[in-house]
Amino acid sequence: MRQAQGIYMISVVAEALDMHPQTLRKYERAGFVDPLRMGTLRAYSDEDIARLRLIKHFVEDLGLNLAGVELALGMATKLVSLRAQLASQRNPASATVQWIQQIDEMLKDLKLFVVPTNASPDDASEARTAEAGWFQVAADEEM
Repeated sequence: MRQAQGIYMISVVAEALDMHPQTLRKYERAGFVDPLRMGTLRAYSDEDIARLRLIKHFVEDLGLNLAGVELALGMATKLVSLRAQLASQRNPASATVQWIQQIDEMLKDLKLFVVPTNASPDDASEARTAEAGWFQVAADEEM
């Protein structure tokens, strides 16, 4: 069973993300999120909300359809995971640094900017975060 820091009902999530509850149900049917179920009620975690924000970015900012969202989620998940593994090495070789840069370029194609989870808000590149359409994800965040 997964640990959830916050538990939010569908109406709260829909309002916070400016999405219709039916859209949230559609994303659940598509397998993009798996909210906890309490009888007939859906309970969304903070992780679910972060994933829904990413889906919203793919749909609204990049214009992807559901098939595109599925592909982009899978690709982004693998890239962010690989990047986190490479970045966690104690003595990264120059090849590792080059791989991280290549991964960042691939994430850039999805208009994703990875922010290390241990970075302070001031550490984030203001130029990139200010660019229209960029979406930030944490380096070890599961998508």
